[in-house]
Formats: sequence, C-alpha cells, structure tokens
Amino acid sequence: TRSAPVVATRIVPKNRPMVVKTKNLPCVTHLSPKRYSICWQFRIWSKISNLLKQAFCPSPALQYRMTMPHLTDALKLDPSDLLPLYQQLHDQLRDLILRGELLAGAQLPASRQLAKTLGIGRITVKTAYDRLVAAGFLITRTGSGTFVAELPLPEARSAPVPTLKAWGSRALSVPQAPSNAGKGLEFDFGFGRTFPHLFPYDIWRKLLARYLSTDDTLLDRYGSAAGFAPLRHELVNYLARMRGVRCAPEQIVIVNGVQQATDILARLFIEPASEVIVESPGYVEAYRLLQVHGAVLRPIAVDHAGLPVKKLPAHSKATLLFTTPANQFPRGGTMPLARRLALLQWAQTNDVYIIEDDYDSELRYDGRQVTALQSIDTQGRVIYLGTFSKVLFPALRLAYVVLPQPLIKPFLATKRLIDRGSATLMQAAITDFIREGHFDRHLRHLRTAYGERRQTLVAALDHYLPELNYGQTQAGLHIMLQLPAGVTEKAVIKSAETHNLAVYPAAPYALLPTNPALIL
Repeated sequence: TRSAPVVATRIVPKNRPMVVKTKNLPCVTHLSPKRYSICWQFRIWSKISNLLKQAFCPSPALQYRMTMPHLTDALKLDPSDLLPLYQQLHDQLRDLILRGELLAGAQLPASRQLAKTLGIGRITVKTAYDRLVAAGFLITRTGSGTFVAELPLPEARSAPVPTLKAWGSRALSVPQAPSNAGKGLEFDFGFGRTFPHLFPYDIWRKLLARYLSTDDTLLDRYGSAAGFAPLRHELVNYLARMRGVRCAPEQIVIVNGVQQATDILARLFIEPASEVIVESPGYVEAYRLLQVHGAVLRPIAVDHAGLPVKKLPAHSKATLLFTTPANQFPRGGTMPLARRLALLQWAQTNDVYIIEDDYDSELRYDGRQVTALQSIDTQGRVIYLGTFSKVLFPALRLAYVVLPQPLIKPFLATKRLIDRGSATLMQAAITDFIREGHFDRHLRHLRTAYGERRQTLVAALDHYLPELNYGQTQAGLHIMLQLPAGVTEKAVIKSAETHNLAVYPAAPYALLPTNPALIL
C-alpha cells in the first residue's frame, strides 16, 4: 500500500479496526488502543516541544520580532547627509549582516512597519530592500516576507597585520616629507605656493571650453603615454628659446609631476644599495623616493653657487646624480659655467647620469637668462626635468622630462606599465596657451609681481635684520634666511606664531649637519 500523510477523523472504539482516511488512497491499519494512544501522545508532546523552542530558543526566522527595538536603534539615518536615505539604510543593513548581527534566516520587518518606525517613506525602505535583494544579501518569499540570505560570512577576527615586502617597509620607514601647508595665520610665508589671482583664469576657461564644445576625438580615447604630440612640439620651441635645451619631440615625455619622472628613473637605474649623489639641503621629496627604491644617498653640502664639483669623489660608484643648477633648492644660487662643465666631465668619466631639476628657472628677476645644464651636454648625460606647477598652478600636476636618446624606449615602456597617460584635455589647453602667446605674457606678469614682492621682503630684511644673511634672491619664490648662532629654528617659529606669522624651518631639507635657517 502506498504511504500517505495520515489524518485521523475520529477515535476508534475498543477492539475494532481503525480506518484511516488519507488524501490519496484509503488504507486499513489495525492499531491497538495502547499503540494509538502512544502515537497521539507523541504528537501532543511534539507540539508542546515546538512551542517551548519558540518561546526560549527562537529560530533565526523569528528573531526579528524580539530584536526589532535593537534593530531600529542600530539604524541611524541622517537626513542632512549627502547620501540619500535609501542608500544609508542599504549600507547600514548590509553592515549588520556582514558583522553577523542580523543572522541568516532572520526575517526583516515589513517595509511599511519599518518605515513607520524610522519615520521615513515606505518607498525609501522598499528601495533599500530591493537593492539588498539584488546584491544577494536578502531574499523574498511570497506571502512570508523578506529574510536574510544564507551567506558564507568569514569568521569575525581582528584585522591581520600585513606582511610587507622590502619596498613597503622602506616606504613606512623613511621620514615624512616636510609640509609647508598653510597654518591658518594672517601672515604666512609658506613657499612653493602660487597666488591664484595672478593666473588668467578667463583665458584658461576659454581654452578648455574650446575642446569641450567641439565634436573632437580628443576626449573619447586614451592619450599617448608619451604625451600630447602638439604639446611636445611646442615644448621643443619653448625650451630652445627660453632654456637653450636641444631636443627633438620624441625626446620629451609628459608626466604627472616631477615626482613621477623621478619614480620612473628610479625603476630604471636603482637597485638595492645603488648610490645616488644628492645636494644637501635639497629636494628631499625626491630623495625619499629614491631611498624607498633602495638607493643609498651620498649627500654633498652645497655652497652659494650650488653643488661644488670639487667635493665629488674622483672615482664614484654612483648611478645617478640629482642637482638643481639653475636655482638651488632651497638655499638659492646658480651654478656657474665652469662648474657645470666640470660636472659634465665628471659624469662622463664616472658613467653617471645627471638628473637636472630645472627648479624655478623661469622666475628670474635680474634679467639674466641662464641656460639649462642640458644645453651644454654633448655626451647625452643629462636628464632634464621641468614643470608647469610653479608658473601655472600646482593642482595641474603636469611636468615634462627631456631624455637622452638611449633612455626613450625604456622610460616609455615603464611609464606605459604604471600610467596610461596624463590628462589630454589639460595638455591641449597648455598647448594653445603656449602657442597663442599667453604663456609668455603670463611669465612676464609673474616676474613683475613676484619681483616686487621679493624686493619688499629683501628691503625689510635689510632694514630690520641687517645682521642676518640670506641666500640668492635673483630667482625663485622663497629666501633662505640664516639664523644667528645659538638661536634654534623651533624657538623662532614658535615666537613668530605668537605674532600671527608663519615661517618654516630649513632643517628638514638637510641631510648633513647645517646651521639653523628659515625659509621665507
């Protein structure tokens, strides 16, 4: 006889066969009253057991009824938040599930009920629920409601401490680069920043709109890793005219700042324990990057004319030398021709590449045009770095590198791996800015404005602090002021702040012991 669910219709008298009616086929079973009473008792106790379990050990599906106050307390929606309410509710419910605070199988309140409790619209709750269902965090059962899905949640543990390789460990160990960010004081001598009101934003907006308002293919594809070709051609003419740099367009690569160019060069030249000769004080942001790549820095103390070649070792194992010959950073000073020629000869003898950071070269106030070190390099030893940050605006983050011929292919191959290319729209705007003469006019305006500020500062120093020395002031956007013996940078900075004046120490830029100084 086929088995079927049993439904008893009546109690059978003593010693009589019991006919049990089923949904499907009737079947006759002989049960004694004693056996029947045991079955009946089992069913009764099963029901009682289930009621006790629901009362004292509720299943996850029933837990929402008990934890409803706790759930609503855990949900903190902020109408003033930028995120819409449905997104806030979605994110908070998701996090409760991921943390295991809402268990698998738990039934969530009906959308109308939760909306009323939280004081928000039902559509808001329904939208959050629908998104969680679509993402797999919740499931819906027709006629039953919305439940937390069964998910393979990881066991809750404290976040593991990452095991870093040598590069990551070195990145954490190097000192943080000094900051010259504004301190919020009324008078701030923070350097490296430009004055926004000096930039011709009206012209810049028109140049950008020119490309945004035309059906041009400039915006619908990635640019070349080498940079926008028209800009590279314009830079050939500009650098030849302003800096004496001799190069072809293919030698120029547009990069996202001097720091990126330094990073790529470090990847090409630096191995663990590779030696790099640097200036002290100098551009420590680049130096720290070289250190992270494994370089051993060999600092050379600069003088009033920059890097003294006579202090360089006659026989060096260095692979790179980093210098700022046009305007030494941060001390100031221009490397004379005889020293430049001696440096090039030293590099040729020792098979060293020179990274020339042409820092602030455009901002000279004495009318004297000093050409780049690259312009007199006949052996292809100089890698020239230039930037638009100081003469346009720092947030632009565009710079350029002029490479010797043998380095073009490896440099571009490396850049393609780490960067698809710099912002083409900005490069196109700079191209027109140079081509139409706006760049030259802007430079003349900057030299006049910054020159007047420089003269005001120099006059004040000569009048009020005649006993103090300061570095070269014919170029750049800052002055390095030497402090007298026995006076610390920290004491002067703290005293200046009491007068609502922000000045900055020179010590963070030095790799060798040096006299205290401030950068204004």
